[in-house]
Amino acid sequence: MRYSIIMLAALWLWACAANADDYRGKINEGFDYYKNGEYDKAHERFKQAGILKPDQALPAYDKGTALYRSKDFEGAAGEFESSVSKNDPKLRADAFYNAGNAYLKSQKYDQAVKSYIDALKIRPKEKDYKHNLELALRQMKQQEQQQNQNNNDKQDKKNQKQDQKQNKQEDQQQNQQRNQQQDQKRNQEKKGQASRQNQQMTEEQAQELLARFADDEKETQKRLKQANIRGRSINDW
Repeated sequence: MRYSIIMLAALWLWACAANADDYRGKINEGFDYYKNGEYDKAHERFKQAGILKPDQALPAYDKGTALYRSKDFEGAAGEFESSVSKNDPKLRADAFYNAGNAYLKSQKYDQAVKSYIDALKIRPKEKDYKHNLELALRQMKQQEQQQNQNNNDKQDKKNQKQDQKQNKQEDQQQNQQRNQQQDQKRNQEKKGQASRQNQQMTEEQAQELLARFADDEKETQKRLKQANIRGRSINDW
């Protein structure tokens, strides 16, 4: 992988030149800090140079290199894009390329692809540009596949939760139906028991009535017999 940041040869010349100009002095100081790995201080000097000459592309470009080394890739990409907007023909292609590298590190592969293509439009034969473009395209494809897989996993989980919810509702409905059926069965059994009791009571009452009728009949026959006896004359004897 080629993630190297391109520093211009002109920067070396400025670093070696003894010039009292404030702008170049800030650039030179920043580059000295940059060489020593003091990227925060380098960034501050490049920023001061940009304030002195806001129309120049170099300070933004150099701020981008310092931020990149500090692993502030999103900030670096923004500075490289700012450098591109200054329309410096010496910096424009490399600014696009470095912006692509920063986007690649930030895993913003679609923006990295765009930056590399813009760089290749200016320098179509640059091998590093082509190499990193191919890398960004592969990474973007893998990212899309991973996102699709994540979306599918989320949908599967969502469907699973919906199925569980539906199964739970169905179980509740089935339990409710079973309870209703059991209640109906118990009610029918109670009704049947009450009906049998009523029927039994009716039979008992009928037997009792028959017994009463029998007793009444016996009493009637007894009275009739006594009446016959009392009604006989002496001649009947």
